[in-house]
Amino acid sequence: MEIRKLKVFLDLAKTLNYSETAARMYTTQGNISKQILSLEKELGVTLFIRAHRKIVLSNEGELVRPYARKIMNDYESLNIKLGDYHDQQRMTLRLLTIPTMPNYQSFVVLSQFLKQHPEVHVSLQEEESNLLFDSLRKNDCDVIFARTFEFPDTDLERLVMEKDDFVAVLPNDHQLADSKMISLEQLKQDNFLLLGETTQLYKPVIAMCKDAGFVPKIAYKGVRADLIVGMIEKGMGVSVMPTKTATGIQSDQVVQIPFKNSNTNQLSFIRKRDHSGRASDVFWKFINDAKSSGEYSN
Repeated sequence: MEIRKLKVFLDLAKTLNYSETAARMYTTQGNISKQILSLEKELGVTLFIRAHRKIVLSNEGELVRPYARKIMNDYESLNIKLGDYHDQQRMTLRLLTIPTMPNYQSFVVLSQFLKQHPEVHVSLQEEESNLLFDSLRKNDCDVIFARTFEFPDTDLERLVMEKDDFVAVLPNDHQLADSKMISLEQLKQDNFLLLGETTQLYKPVIAMCKDAGFVPKIAYKGVRADLIVGMIEKGMGVSVMPTKTATGIQSDQVVQIPFKNSNTNQLSFIRKRDHSGRASDVFWKFINDAKSSGEYSN
């Protein structure tokens, strides 16, 4: 039995109109009629009752329809599974990452992996931090590179690659610009220009301010660190950013100053424990070996 015959049958059972089904399937009415007659002959039943240029589904047709639909659904599921299998065989690694990954040493390690494993195709895409874990759990990717402050999820495993502390980003004419180190409390009178909730950095900064005994005056929230640095250059406020994020934006009009006490965040490769895929395993082993051998230092 040909799948196309079932597809034609299901569409005609829906439209009850040969010309409409022919148009929907980009063929002729004559071809639709041939497909239906062939299926009826193969099954030994009459699927449609034809009278006065109109058709209705016969009792046998009503009986056949749910089975035909199930066969079509199973066929589509099979194609999806085969596609996934072929992706695995082609050694495709789907990697989602925070936008600032190029600022970190982990990007160098990824480049080394690509050079040493040309058989693996890496599909690399940026995603906002708050969406990375959902994408991983929905199997929209194989591995994510994400920033974490806590890691309670037992369904996931991670390889911590490096750590990053927060720094104050100030205009170079700020009264604290020449300081070697400051406390966050010293900025409580300033306007804060912060990376927003989707970056997963907003709440940790607010928590740091709370621990320092004040509620920050938020003048701006956004997702682009370079825009925030531009606003700082114009004297519109100060910011608190991860060191590597701030360092990745060159400006001779701002300064970065470490905090005496800072929340530390970890940059990690993360995947599901019940993952599948050869490419993911090859990548995971490469990272583990690099860390174990001392070739990579965080």
